[in-house]
Amino acid sequence: MDLMSKRDFFNAIPTQIALGNHDLDTYKHGWIYDINESVEIALAYEHRFQMPQIRPPIRELASLKGFTTSGQPTDFVPYEYGNAYYSFTFGPSKHIVLSSYSSFREGSLQHEWLLSELKSVDRSVTPWLIVMIHCPLYTTFKTHRREIFITEAQAILEPLFVKYTVNFVISGHVHAYMRTYPMAFSRRNPRGPVHIIQGNGGKAVCEPYYNETVEEWVAVRDQSQYGYGTLELFNSTHAMWKLIKTGHDEGGEFELNLNLLDEIWVRNQLYVEEMSVNKDWEDNL
Repeated sequence: MDLMSKRDFFNAIPTQIALGNHDLDTYKHGWIYDINESVEIALAYEHRFQMPQIRPPIRELASLKGFTTSGQPTDFVPYEYGNAYYSFTFGPSKHIVLSSYSSFREGSLQHEWLLSELKSVDRSVTPWLIVMIHCPLYTTFKTHRREIFITEAQAILEPLFVKYTVNFVISGHVHAYMRTYPMAFSRRNPRGPVHIIQGNGGKAVCEPYYNETVEEWVAVRDQSQYGYGTLELFNSTHAMWKLIKTGHDEGGEFELNLNLLDEIWVRNQLYVEEMSVNKDWEDNL
């Protein structure tokens, strides 16, 4: 954050944020953890940024008994609206930013808002529909995979993403990189979203794989390269996703490397005929 501020990054590039577990600010008094305390969560996260808010934030004190000693929440936190979840339109794309840590269970404020947003999207105006959420719905890596923010997102959010033909679900949380094929319900499906974990921006990239054999729905995965992603929307039907490497650790020392780690043309799933996966379709990926 300090580096981006010093380089005038925030003055030059519009920045949209998604709530992560470390943004909840569950540490206090110089990193001293007291399980008997309650804290005002996401204080800096709310005051440092101003997103296109639905309404002012509702934040209650959160008991630290609901967090692990590393600051990871074990259940949803009392945080609604504000910078927690919101949406915006950018050119031909509608972006919905969700909070992994505010309840998205059926009947919750976030779930009801999400439903209204999805129903209101006019795909003739914004043919691309992109969701950002900190915790991924799918992961090829070993860590975090049993957290409720992932398992319940699969059960509750994925059916909505498939129903409304979301194009991309972009996440972080896991400190590595992964891109799936278009998929739905743990199987490749040309009408389903592309899931991207872009968690290799700065934190040590060293997440172990869950299986040595890659899952059939994983297109690219990497646990050693730092990088950042770009998404170019060329028209209503075609987009290009790139993962540009910034370097890797070599014997504990950082080595600069600006080559591409991943590059793929994506055809808008909205215009893909409903069909089962076949060899012809695979050959065109």
